[in-house]
Amino acid sequence: MPMNVKIMYDIIIIGSGPAGLAAGIYSSLYGLRTLILESKKEAGGRTLKARSIINYPGFPEKIKGRELVNKMMQQAEEAGAEIHTSEEVVNFSGGKSKRVETKKATYYSKALILATGAGMTGLGLKDETWIGDGISYCFECGESLMKEKDVIVIGNTQRAIDESVYLSKIAQHVRLVNHANLITLEKKMKEKLHKNKVELIEDFVGEAIKGETPQKQLVLRHSKNSSVRKLTANIVLVVSPTVPFVLVLRKVGIAMHRAGCIVVDGFGRTNIEGIFAAGSCASMLKDIIPSCVGDGTTVAACACLYARNKN
Repeated sequence: MPMNVKIMYDIIIIGSGPAGLAAGIYSSLYGLRTLILESKKEAGGRTLKARSIINYPGFPEKIKGRELVNKMMQQAEEAGAEIHTSEEVVNFSGGKSKRVETKKATYYSKALILATGAGMTGLGLKDETWIGDGISYCFECGESLMKEKDVIVIGNTQRAIDESVYLSKIAQHVRLVNHANLITLEKKMKEKLHKNKVELIEDFVGEAIKGETPQKQLVLRHSKNSSVRKLTANIVLVVSPTVPFVLVLRKVGIAMHRAGCIVVDGFGRTNIEGIFAAGSCASMLKDIIPSCVGDGTTVAACACLYARNKN
């Protein structure tokens, strides 16, 4: 499909996990022209990896994730939805007609539903929580809380280094844990950290986060001799890998919570008119399949009413 192709839809859904597919089924059955865009080669998101789903209503005998996805895709397509895989969204915008750009084409719609899944992956630490309580996943969101505080930054990306250096200008004490030593630190970078009074801790892997505000504890295990070290601080900043689409959301101006979730109201509306969000991208508490399906259906109903009113 040529890059200059422009096609108009009633509803465009970004993401083809349970929330996106459920939204696509509803909006298509509602009689609206619907497009579901998926950046991966296959639709379904993380549900494809589920070996056995035991909590999905109507399947007491359990069902495999791939089987459930295939059934939902079939239902969506039979209802009239178009599903495009291997089509990554690189930009989108609001306005009277929502503009969605991929590397293959430019699409327009009356309403847009974001169903992209969880924005961040975390580090897999024991007792790691997305609710907060002295743990932050977004430097920009929690910056005001870190002023003149003792902060531990744990991560294994360049962003962890950059945020540690910036934090050193506002926090009382900053320690950077090079989680699993996956950041390649050259001599100049170590000198920069030292110059900015950032204490560098290497050769350790984060195991758990314990305690309650204002005294959090990060439990570390030495990668070579398995010895345990415990660090205490007011705040632990977890700099985890970010799903690339989160960067697009921030560029567009979609309001987000500290954990990378999209801020929505009770109808799934974001801070930009005509743009909705459903599933785990809008709440980590909805990170189970039945919840995502229910959320996708509810938000689709609201988006459909919005699109119908635009006719």
